[in-house]
Amino acid sequence: MPRPSSTEIVAKAGASISSEWHTEANVQAAVVTALAAAGWRILSVANTATKERGVDIVAELENQTAGIEVKGFPSKNYADPARAGEAKKTAPSTQAGHWYAQAVLAAMRLRSKQPTWRSVIALPDFGRYRDLYSETAGSLAAAQIELCWVQSNGAVTLP
Repeated sequence: MPRPSSTEIVAKAGASISSEWHTEANVQAAVVTALAAAGWRILSVANTATKERGVDIVAELENQTAGIEVKGFPSKNYADPARAGEAKKTAPSTQAGHWYAQAVLAAMRLRSKQPTWRSVIALPDFGRYRDLYSETAGSLAAAQIELCWVQSNGAVTLP
């Protein structure tokens, strides 16, 4: 049976690609595409449109499995069409701190649940996330949690 392409997997997961490059769906699609191009076999991709719970991306290369927690960067306005144009009450920088903390917790839980897997966090490359990473890099390294960065042009730095 032929393996589906990363684009097919993202489409099947229901990812809605929006005009903002830094949405969770777009970051996830860029990471899946980069992994597939690097020879990784994509085992699962969570549906960001339905906020599916669990590991966002599971991929395998040779004898290693990676679980990847994906976060986007918050927008100033709501993405929900019912609230389109309405500004969010929480500043994007503040919300990004919450999302970063959620990603770190998810990566730590994955390390405990699947200790043989690589635990990775994928983030769009924003100064706020870079600052948070610089404050936690030592602890993340000690916990064997890796980061990959997604650029606005879709380029991905894999760990």
